[in-house]
Amino acid sequence: MIIKMDLSEILLYLNLMKKTKRRPVLDELKMMLYYLDNYEQVKEFYNKLQENKFNPPYKFLTFSLVHFIENYEDCDELKNRIFQNTRRKYSELFMQLIRLSTSKEQAKKIIEEAKEYKSLDENWANYYDSMWQIKKNQEAWRENIRQLGKYNRFSEIYEDFYKMKLNYFGNLSLKQLKETLLENQTNNNNRKVTQTTVYNRSVYIKEFARRVSNGICQLCEKKAPFVDKEGNPFLEVHHIDYLSRGGSDTVENVVAVCPNCHRKLHMLELEEDVKKISVRALENMLD
Repeated sequence: MIIKMDLSEILLYLNLMKKTKRRPVLDELKMMLYYLDNYEQVKEFYNKLQENKFNPPYKFLTFSLVHFIENYEDCDELKNRIFQNTRRKYSELFMQLIRLSTSKEQAKKIIEEAKEYKSLDENWANYYDSMWQIKKNQEAWRENIRQLGKYNRFSEIYEDFYKMKLNYFGNLSLKQLKETLLENQTNNNNRKVTQTTVYNRSVYIKEFARRVSNGICQLCEKKAPFVDKEGNPFLEVHHIDYLSRGGSDTVENVVAVCPNCHRKLHMLELEEDVKKISVRALENMLD
């Protein structure tokens, strides 16, 4: 199974866990973290854990999440929260703080503070302001996940999420789904700019586009070429005005199309095709 989760799916997964009174276990948390694209998404993920009153195991916080914290104040807050509840020697927190320090003097203060928990060599002060090392550690963490075979377990975890998602959306009528989207939709195009420009695609918008199509490609008007394992018509969601060009992740900017038409839209960008799906997207709002 090819797996790719975006932030909106991860946040939905956490909400569905709360709804069913489940708490994410270590492997589930690692999978979610694995698919986050940047630090802004990591913060939203961590904020959702706190909002849902999930208390991740210290093993996850100190050996996984810490590698993806790229702000000194956020890392210091995490360290203080952990040490309020345990006196265990988690030197990784101090090491990350040193890498995020802006001066050697600041790094030395961290080394001094760390002595109460675990001794760090004075040479660690030379590793301040090391974002390059932080990025390297993130990639090493992901590679370690793959090498240990944890990546393969993601299929089982994702299958669980997929069933939860199907059940959740299955209990929502198209009218309820559209009302939910319109209530929460803003004029912002959900564009987030960090060191890399990324887009938070809403799992609700994808579901709406597929549901309103009734299994018919909104360009060629033919039935979906096949159904998925759950018997649902397989169509892909296309953004009429590309997100990479400033388009919005909103109901009036998405349609569901078959894989062939999706490739055609991207490869040829024919004016008549764009006009057709633009009209269809507006009609979807009235369905």
